[in-house]
Amino acid sequence: MARRGRIAVLDDEPDWSDAVKEYLTDLGYDVDCLKAAWELEPYLAREKPDLIILDLGLPGEGGIDILIRTDLASDIAVLVLTGNPDPVDRVLGLELGAEDYVQKPVELRELAARVAGILQRRLGRRRNFVVFETASVDLVAARILKADGSTDRLSAGEVALIRAFADNPGKVLTREEIMERAPAEDEEAFDRAIDSRIARLRRKLDTEAIRTVRGHGYVFDLPNHGAEVASEAKDTASPDAV
Repeated sequence: MARRGRIAVLDDEPDWSDAVKEYLTDLGYDVDCLKAAWELEPYLAREKPDLIILDLGLPGEGGIDILIRTDLASDIAVLVLTGNPDPVDRVLGLELGAEDYVQKPVELRELAARVAGILQRRLGRRRNFVVFETASVDLVAARILKADGSTDRLSAGEVALIRAFADNPGKVLTREEIMERAPAEDEEAFDRAIDSRIARLRRKLDTEAIRTVRGHGYVFDLPNHGAEVASEAKDTASPDAV
């Protein structure tokens, strides 16, 4: 079964964390349990969760302290938990970027609904808006929004090309894979037409984020992906130019 996303539960109550893990795992999520703040950074160095369920009442460094120190919620969706009925912690957590909050004790069914809602919202934003160096793209409206405030239209083929790359960040796509995901709008279906289409798109977006990987295809580079792709290309490179 395809998994629905990876979730980290940072809570110092192991019985509760285990119950959450069992419930969410049965629903199709991959779940990791952490018990203390010091475990978070090593965990994030090796895993990229889609959501962190963060208890604000951790002993030692609490959840609010973590949000302030790490700016965690700027990169990862955060659902905060609190056993404190006072709204101050909840409001502060939201002001620091958390997507939602629940108060303990909470029914696992409600928790799962909150998790699903957050991930659906985040996925929708990722799929419909793509950010480049000096512009962002609204795939639904088929428009480029430039830094100077001007806009430009995108054709259906250009939208399909951008979506193909945005759905596969850091992955080298061959010409054949690109043609499958973004068929040509005219009769130029042969693979070299892909090169022309991508060159035009790069000029239109004024971007270097769609990068050629010699002998393989193209890759949409996001932060932290460049080194991995370069290593992969080095291991399998051929003298054939794309």
